[in-house]
Amino acid sequence: MKNIKQIIFIFIVLSLFNCKGQTEEGVQYPKEKIMTTDRFDIERFKNYPKVLKLGEEKKLPSKIDTLPDGTIIDYSWGKGLDKKKYYSKKTIPPVPAFSYIDKEYYENGVLKQEREVFLGQSINSDQIRFGVSKYYDETGQLIKTVDELVKYDKIRVKPSNLLEILKREPLFVSFTKEERKHFIEIFQLNEKIDEITPDIVNKALKKHVILDPDSRPDVENVFLKLSEDEKSWNVIKDIYPFGLIELNIDANSGKIISRTYTEETRP
Repeated sequence: MKNIKQIIFIFIVLSLFNCKGQTEEGVQYPKEKIMTTDRFDIERFKNYPKVLKLGEEKKLPSKIDTLPDGTIIDYSWGKGLDKKKYYSKKTIPPVPAFSYIDKEYYENGVLKQEREVFLGQSINSDQIRFGVSKYYDETGQLIKTVDELVKYDKIRVKPSNLLEILKREPLFVSFTKEERKHFIEIFQLNEKIDEITPDIVNKALKKHVILDPDSRPDVENVFLKLSEDEKSWNVIKDIYPFGLIELNIDANSGKIISRTYTEETRP
């Protein structure tokens, strides 16, 4: 009887474990011990003052390294909500890359998490990630990995597909009469109202597509968000100080559902 109870208990525990695995889609826990040797160089920045005086940064270790191929490594640190100090490092490859490697470290300098992130704008939970994210404990042992692509299983237009669409999508395709007047005024164009075309405005802006991979500022000014019902992508292109362009794109067909232009209201 005792053995039967033990078997039942083990079965229940395994069942609960399996249910957990099913709800955490894309999450895997290592079956063997895997350690990372990745550490933040705390010693390099240990004497950095909280407030820099004018010209003082020239005497201090640089917070940014530039590699021969143009890759930029950006170091930073601060305190989290738990009041503990953290360190971070962003490795940003040169154009035409769309993503960078974001690493966050514990207070002791041990790697905490490593993720590949879209270079454009995002709001925390809406952050677009690629590949496999890795998470470690404070000793450097791998806790879990997350396949970031799994969250897009239900749609055909994955983030990489969306970026390809935006590389081809024109900045403007048509204008209302009021928009033509607006662009004549802000760019001091000589054409008449009915002569203003998207090509003329695109040339004035020196921008032609929603996402230009050869322009890092252009990529950084794009915001992507998947709708809550996962039926469409919301894309905002910031062309400050000239306004915003917003696209709604079908998440399965890739077709443009709607397109709006909003004149600049920010100071």
